[in-house]
Parts: sequence; structure tokens; C-alpha cells
Amino acid sequence: MKVAFINENTLGHASYLLPLVQALGTRPELGILPHLINATPLPARLQRWANFSIRGLRRWGLDFHNARWRLTVSRHVRNEVQALRSRVTIESIVVNTQSVALGLTDIALEIPVLVCLDATFEQLGRSRWFAPNAPSRWLLPLTIAPLRARERRLFERAQCLLPWSEQARQSLLYDYQISELRTVLLPPSVALPSRRGSIVSQPKHRPQILFVGGDFRRKGGPLLLECYRRYFAKSCSLHIVTQADVAPEPGVYVHKGLAVQSEAWKERWEQADVFVLPSTLETFGIVLLEALAFEVPVIAAEVGAAREILAGGQAGWLLSPCTVENLRESIKAVISNPALAKAKTEFGRRKVEEEFNLASHVARLAECLHKAKSKD
Repeated sequence: MKVAFINENTLGHASYLLPLVQALGTRPELGILPHLINATPLPARLQRWANFSIRGLRRWGLDFHNARWRLTVSRHVRNEVQALRSRVTIESIVVNTQSVALGLTDIALEIPVLVCLDATFEQLGRSRWFAPNAPSRWLLPLTIAPLRARERRLFERAQCLLPWSEQARQSLLYDYQISELRTVLLPPSVALPSRRGSIVSQPKHRPQILFVGGDFRRKGGPLLLECYRRYFAKSCSLHIVTQADVAPEPGVYVHKGLAVQSEAWKERWEQADVFVLPSTLETFGIVLLEALAFEVPVIAAEVGAAREILAGGQAGWLLSPCTVENLRESIKAVISNPALAKAKTEFGRRKVEEEFNLASHVARLAECLHKAKSKD
């Protein structure tokens, strides 16, 4: 079966479909021949239209950036799909996420379309994603109106919906009245590194706190930096892996542009004593899975799917609310109680092995595609 895979390819979404596509390419017995389309980056002309901001209106959401970006990318995706279909007989489409799939509703009447998603627009509307301040929240029904009807039409016509988390699945069931039979949980997959006990690392004089996030500010980096300066500058070092411009300072080491899965990237995980994700704008948090896989103690804001991933705190520490003081207490707990930290990381590693296993996810996706094809 020839299948088009459409990847949103922005922020954490970039690493969702690619492992599945690569694994399908090495497992011909599953009967799926993937064709990958990256929804982004957009061509320059479309980028300018999708990303420009009208000064003064952005704060209110009245430049319609949320809707404009998604509708522009979706039109681009539809054109790319049609171009591919003119060359290849595509039998199904898998797309991550609905944000880039809004232009596929008519195609979903012709061939099966499966939509992966980390969050519904209803969920995002209840968070700070679509409305970061009080004025934009008040105007939200107006500013995301162009998206809501299109999303519901897409969900109605999609053959199957593949939510990343139970939280997203519940939104589909209750906010959209989608039948349970049309939803299949398909969380992100991670490659499992060697067990931490088998890694031989150099002795360290100071515990290492690790932050990994392309957008330093949006991922809560400033809060972690404030906490470090106030409470841990004399006892720990802070390593920041980011794409943003962050100035190094005594005890703070900035690693800009590290490629995921590179040796330098792996070294940061292997050397880390605690990983901190103080982001309050997360829908899932794939980086949490990476931390659990590397058996690094995890501290994360209790937003999005963090409670689900960290098993309510059995696999890490949840910050609620996410404040400097709460973060300080959590970091102290990790450093001062290595036995507890080890128990949590071992629980987390087992959870990743059982619930976020690439091999089982690939087989589950292939099964969904064959079922969708048989119903077509």
C-alpha cells in the first residue's frame, strides 16, 4: 500500500512521524510503502503571508495569526498532496497534525485520511496557546472561528484519529463526540539508548542540571535560569541545549544547535543529573520521553500530557504551580535523595519501554492503515 505521510515538521512535531516512516521502510512485511511530505518550511512567499504580524493587533489576536498560519500551511499541503497523487497512486494519507490537514477534507472523501494530533483546537483554546492574555481570551471565539468548523469537518471525514495522549483522546470523545471506535492511541516513539548503569562517565564535581528546548523563552528557560542564579549557582552547573541566543555565564553552559541523536546531544543526557522542563505551554512534551529513556530524573510543569507521561509523579516530579520556589524544592529533592531519584527513573524507563516502543507503534499504525483501506 502506497501511503503519503505528511509531517508538520515544526517544534516537537518534527520528530513524531519520521521514526515511524523510517521504521516502515525497513519492515516490508507490514505492506506499507511510505512517501514523506514535509508541510513546513513553507515557500518564501507563503511564509511571509503566514507569519507577518500587524503591530498592535497581535496582542489581541486580531491579526488572526493562529488561523492564518494553519490555513496557509493546509493549502500548501493540499497542493503537495495533489502533486504527489499526479505521479503516484496514493492509497491512504497519514497526517500530523490537524493544523496542517485542514485542506484535506475533500480528499478524505476519496481515500482514507488518518489524522495524528497532540491536542484538539478545543484543548488549545482552553490553554495559553491560542490566547496568552486576557484580551485575546475574550476575543478567542472570533479569532479562531475560521478554524473550528474546518477542524470538525476534517474529524468527521477522517477514517481514523490517532491522538498522542489519553488527554487528547478524551477531548475527541467529549468535545467532538467522536466514536471510540474511530480513535486509536498512538503516542510518540523514542529510540531506547543503553541503560544508564552501563554508561561509564567521568567523575563530576558539581551536579549538572539540563534544559533542552529549541525556544528557550517559550519552554520556560527564564524561570529555570532565575532559580539557578538564586539557589544553585554555587553548587551545580546548568547546561542549556537550545536554538535560541542565550548568553553563557559562570556555571551556565549553552549548547546551541546540537542535532538530535548526535553524539554531543547524547553526551548531555548521559552527563545530566536532573532534567528540567518548566514550560507551561506544552501539549505533550516528547523531550520528557527522551529524559525517561536516558534515565535522567525529570522535573516538569504539570501541563499538557506531563501528568500522564510521568505517571502522576511516579516517574518524576510535577510542578503545580510552576514557580521558582517549587522548582527549587524539586531540584533539592532530586539531589539530596538519590535513592528516590533512582526509583523514579527506573519506573520511567520501564514506562517508555512498555508504552512508547517504536516497534509496537509501527505495527499498530500499519494495522490502522490496512483496516482503513478495507473499509474504503
